[in-house]
Amino acid sequence: MDQSAREVFLYGDDRMAVTNTNDSASTTTAVVMIRVPCGADGDLVTDAEERLSRVEDVNAVTIDELHSIDPKLSATIITVKITLHWTATMTDEEISDRLAEVSGLESIQWAK
Repeated sequence: MDQSAREVFLYGDDRMAVTNTNDSASTTTAVVMIRVPCGADGDLVTDAEERLSRVEDVNAVTIDELHSIDPKLSATIITVKITLHWTATMTDEEISDRLAEVSGLESIQWAK
């Protein structure tokens, strides 16, 4: 079944596209925009990966691609393509709730 994308805005106009893959109900592929504070330990991609791996029920996070870097005064916003592996099968709403808890995450756009 083909469905159009829907957006859930958390904090503003930044966008994050999330796609649930058809091959596994416990894997989510996404392009995320995440705010990394200046002075964070490690590099930007590693910090984003660490933030996303703290989400409840995430088994593993893979950063597949770095799409963009947007430096700001007190933080840098990066856009990365990621794959999240969940420990349990969840609904879109449950995944959205889990990702909304990530510090610095701006918005979620679902595409199926």
